[in-house]
Amino acid sequence: MRPDARPLPALQRAYFYLVALVAIHMVVLGIANLLRVGAEVSLKAPFGGFTGLPFPVWDYNRPNDVYREQASLALALLVVGAPAWFFHFRAAQKAALASVAERTSAMRSFYLHAVLFITAVLVFGYGLRALTLVFQGAFAESTPFGTSTFGIEQQWRARAAGAGAVAIAAIPVLAYHLRLSVADRIAVLLSGRAAQLRHLALYGLVLVGLTWGAYNAINVLNQIWQYTADQLVSPSGVNEFVAPAGFTPPRGPSKEDYVGSQLIGALPGIVAGFALWLGTWMPLQRSIRGATADAFMERRSSIRKLVVYLIVLFSALGVLSYGTIALTAIGRRLLGDPIVERFSTLHREIGTPLVGVLVLGAIWIFYRRVIAIDATLETERERAATIRRLYTYLIAGIGMAMLGIGLAGLIGVIGSLAMNINTHPNSETAGDISIVLLGAPAWALSWWQARRRLDDEERRSAPRRGYLYFAILAGVLGMLLFGSALLYRLLNATFAGSLFTVATWHDIWHFLVDALVSAGLFLFHYRVLRADRTAQLPAVAQHPVTVLVQASDPVAARARLAAVLEGQPDIAIR
Repeated sequence: MRPDARPLPALQRAYFYLVALVAIHMVVLGIANLLRVGAEVSLKAPFGGFTGLPFPVWDYNRPNDVYREQASLALALLVVGAPAWFFHFRAAQKAALASVAERTSAMRSFYLHAVLFITAVLVFGYGLRALTLVFQGAFAESTPFGTSTFGIEQQWRARAAGAGAVAIAAIPVLAYHLRLSVADRIAVLLSGRAAQLRHLALYGLVLVGLTWGAYNAINVLNQIWQYTADQLVSPSGVNEFVAPAGFTPPRGPSKEDYVGSQLIGALPGIVAGFALWLGTWMPLQRSIRGATADAFMERRSSIRKLVVYLIVLFSALGVLSYGTIALTAIGRRLLGDPIVERFSTLHREIGTPLVGVLVLGAIWIFYRRVIAIDATLETERERAATIRRLYTYLIAGIGMAMLGIGLAGLIGVIGSLAMNINTHPNSETAGDISIVLLGAPAWALSWWQARRRLDDEERRSAPRRGYLYFAILAGVLGMLLFGSALLYRLLNATFAGSLFTVATWHDIWHFLVDALVSAGLFLFHYRVLRADRTAQLPAVAQHPVTVLVQASDPVAARARLAAVLEGQPDIAIR
């Protein structure tokens, strides 16, 4: 590979890689569907759809013809796609091995990482489906009730083989292109769009794996919670079926059988999701360490920051939302609602929220630690502080929004009680209390951390300014919206002459409270913004100035200038 080697023309490069991208997926689909059709024929199972190409239409009254037509299409894709990929990619690879510019091109990175992302998703999705069918089918057939009782089709073996065929066909392609991506990164420094495309694919896989693993973990833990709670709690008021004398009801699957089937179906999703997440995340996290140019590029990746903060945002929102649901369920029982209702009990209502808080809380803590590590590894003090501020003001914004909504609702309920026209159910009141109980500490802790570090740089920082302007905008919009609604009710009742009923005053009270809370939000943050502007010192920066000195030579000129500037350490001569 020579730095001065001539790269391919841009259009020719795009042609090679785009054709190779389409052709390699034709090869994967061709091999996968040949294997799938072979498995269905050998297992004497009904034919399935053509994997990866849902639009071909077959005459389903002739199953033998369908097998032949699907196999013919798969073989055609393979025969046409394989040589097209081989010749086009060989030409592109030869140019990449000869030229540094070619190997670091955005088009090559797009091809490699598009194939890597798509094949990884195919291996993950179809491999997961195959494992789930195998585990659930084997479990169902080990019981005396059969697969149909648990909602599993009888031809699960053929469907599992078909899904597994896609994963088997995609694994070699994934491994080969992953090796090429690693080799490129070792040989040259990827930067610009090439690095961004790589990050987009890899951090996309991080999101896919983490989301799927967390979703299935919540489902599994919720099933365990519900089953355990049902065994420990025997709710009164729930009528159980009592068989008449001499009648023996048919024996069906027990609750343990259903729970076992659901757990077996969800466990592969947990393992596969977190395996994909860790398998992608750990190498990415290791690559940010060190003082190399490559580690510097990894730490500065905007896609990395976006993904990390998206995970923090949604995990924090999930924890606060699930926590609100759980506290609301408990609170409305304390306010008088029965613990056991039709189709519902307290332990069932709080199961999923508590499990969600546990799983998403662990993710939140983990990525809060990631943000702290990123800040410590940052060599520039200002960038490290920016990373910390983004997290602090993000959580402050979420907490502030919850606190405002909860306070408005709670004060409104108190006024409704005073008017003796409380139309709010206990669930709504408990929800407002829960939002305040969770939103207040989330905002207060973040705001306390921000005030503790308050200095001139903090006041000028973009995250703090963004938070303040967001809060001010929310307050202004709330005043406009609820103020208009309040004035509408007043004017409408005034012009009608006789509409000042208790219900009218009730509406006016709620709009007034909402407008006042919005005004309080606006005034508090506006005062903070004014205080920041007042306290800021004028910005000091370095300014180059050309000074002309008459002297016999440059050395004498520098000496004369140094003598004049002696005692002024803030002025340097370069």
